Amino acid sequence: MPGESPRAPGANRLPLARGLSPSELEALVAAEGGKAFHGRILAEWVHQKGVLDWERISNLSKVLRQRLARRMRLSTSTVLKTSVAEEGTKKYLLKLEDGESIEMVLIPEGRRNTLCMSSQVGCPIACIFCASGLYGVRRNLGSEELIEQFLLARQELGETPLTNIVVMGLGEPMLNLAELLPALERIVRNHGFSARRITVSTSGTSERIRRFARSGHPYGLALSLHAADAELRKQLVPTATEEPEVLVQASQDYFRLTGREPTFEIVLLRNRNDEPQHARALVRLLQKQRGKVNLIPWNPVEEIQDLFSPEPERVERFREILEEGGLKVTLRRRRGRDRNAACGQLRLNQLVEPA
Repeated sequence: MPGESPRAPGANRLPLARGLSPSELEALVAAEGGKAFHGRILAEWVHQKGVLDWERISNLSKVLRQRLARRMRLSTSTVLKTSVAEEGTKKYLLKLEDGESIEMVLIPEGRRNTLCMSSQVGCPIACIFCASGLYGVRRNLGSEELIEQFLLARQELGETPLTNIVVMGLGEPMLNLAELLPALERIVRNHGFSARRITVSTSGTSERIRRFARSGHPYGLALSLHAADAELRKQLVPTATEEPEVLVQASQDYFRLTGREPTFEIVLLRNRNDEPQHARALVRLLQKQRGKVNLIPWNPVEEIQDLFSPEPERVERFREILEEGGLKVTLRRRRGRDRNAACGQLRLNQLVEPA
């Protein structure tokens, strides 16, 4: 796996108001000469109304608004574009303050409403099947940019509760733990979101998985495995540096430290890793381990012409072999396939659009 990615620019930028707790907002208001009730007014606008413009906070004086604007920001991004699939999955292309762009996705499914967050601008892992890494990685997202994805999702849902978060969008989360862990901590602490409803996906490495396990919260872990054979996995994930056995062992250490069973993600590609022998190899690797397998039939990417989705009957046979081997298996339903479905596709389209 590549080393640390570039950090978000402007480390000394003003804090994001929506990433601060009500008590922290009240303290900043007091420092600028405001009263306690002014702090409560600001907290209501920030956390309940999702205000993006200081001018809209009409029940605070213009002078106080100007002072507060020198102490904090109301947002770090704007929505450039949205794409909605037939079954309701909604993808957002967000423009950041430095002009870079990322994606976030809201996925409704029954009573669940899941936010899929990005952790970096682009991705350094270069999985051969993924649109996210076609242009490499530009930088890490800052903790405030991470928090704002959560807050924007809540704002979009309105009265409908956000039930789950998966950090499975653009980027490799384990290469941005310095920003990701504080962001998740604030989401849990300041906004009352359950850590058990947050899952982070990673392609490795074992050292970073163990570091993540020591965060103090029982987050879920999803390991992007894709193949039990090291050579085949290296073909699918060219930047992979550790054997699958090593990563699986790290996932078991994660289970022992957190009590959370990991998920092993397998993106299935026709004639690449969807053969019966590939399924049997996974059984040999995982049958004595704690966790479950999540099978993910590949979503086509316009710019990737030499890969194909597996036929449904091959997916079912693959699943049968895993279950016959004693593994717990889930099959991810294909969602949003009709419009910009693949991870990174909406951003990729924006990058290649003519000026």
